[in-house]
Amino acid sequence: MAVKLSSSLYDAEISGNKEEADRIRSEIEVAHSSKPKEHVISFNTVLNDEKSSAISVYDFLNKAFGDDWWEWETETLDHMLWIKYSVVIEGPNRDRVFAIRHLCNSDRAFFDWYEFNQQALSFSGASADFEFLKEPSPGMLINAVKTMRYIRPDRENQFGKEVIKYICVIFKNNGIYAPPPSLEKLISEYLKGMISEELVNMWPQIIEKYEKIIKKEDNNIEENIIDIQARRIFSAEASAVTYGTRRTE
Repeated sequence: MAVKLSSSLYDAEISGNKEEADRIRSEIEVAHSSKPKEHVISFNTVLNDEKSSAISVYDFLNKAFGDDWWEWETETLDHMLWIKYSVVIEGPNRDRVFAIRHLCNSDRAFFDWYEFNQQALSFSGASADFEFLKEPSPGMLINAVKTMRYIRPDRENQFGKEVIKYICVIFKNNGIYAPPPSLEKLISEYLKGMISEELVNMWPQIIEKYEKIIKKEDNNIEENIIDIQARRIFSAEASAVTYGTRRTE
């Protein structure tokens, strides 16, 4: 009886039938209330937290199901998560899981700017929209690159020109004219071609100021190009850290 109800609840959750799912839960509660108290294990995983980082979700799934889980069909993964952890993934974490799965199965996000755009949104918890193009923030882009490097080390940090140029365009549109340290080797050459030589010559001073902000040696931000750029880079890097370190246990 318990197995049948559990299976029915799984089907209702997967199909999105909330009323039926609530009815079955009530039936399960009534059935359990008539039995002696038993020790109940409540699974609290990264999948229960919408703010989990994509890296923590990836590590969790590898540990739970082995490093080839991404080869499974969607239905298989849904079923295994239900059987082992009694969880139905939805919302931002569902987007993260299937963005990770797609990245493991395809290299397109490394050279197709649109695919990279969608991955950046999903990894950061901003659901990708396939009808209207959403633009990731600079922090989301940095987080996407870090996440892709982590999940696909076999790519050896090889990103296509289209993706690199897209990152540069987003940075420029957001008023960032110097490369954040985490992406310096990846985007510097392309970014140089999009801004003035005068700004490029300021890069060393901008990074020097950024490092002082990081070390808390100089938090005084004046209204000049160097300080403003250093502050914007700091904000982008800090944002990326937040997206990439949410819930790792």
